[in-house]
Amino acid sequence: MLDTTPPAYAVGQLWRCRGRTASETPLLLINQIDVHPHGGQILHVRISDIQVRHAGLPDGIVDALPHIPVIAQTLERSAAEHVGTAAPNQDYLPGYAEWKAAFDAGNAGAFGIAVAEILQIVEGQLSKRDQLPN
Repeated sequence: MLDTTPPAYAVGQLWRCRGRTASETPLLLINQIDVHPHGGQILHVRISDIQVRHAGLPDGIVDALPHIPVIAQTLERSAAEHVGTAAPNQDYLPGYAEWKAAFDAGNAGAFGIAVAEILQIVEGQLSKRDQLPN
């Protein structure tokens, strides 16, 4: 019999998932979990092992995003596989504080799309920002 119970997510879990290409296999670290006021959980993850283009950086590549708020569907839609545990990475705290203030004001949410789509959005936004005049 197939077990259809959703996985229990916990702080410190590492999840490997599908990226935008066969060679990109992002690693998600759950740094914090908040209970959503309307039910469910918001997972505050660090996404590493990525190659997001950013012309504003010396090497032109972002290899990690310290704070991305997601819901469980993001991991499900990304074919995520639990691969271990690690201590939370405190680099997420500034981004979390900014997100939390915006969330409490009703101006922020959490992604429910696949990680590959999140990376495309981030790359697109960075590209637009890089094109702005100084």
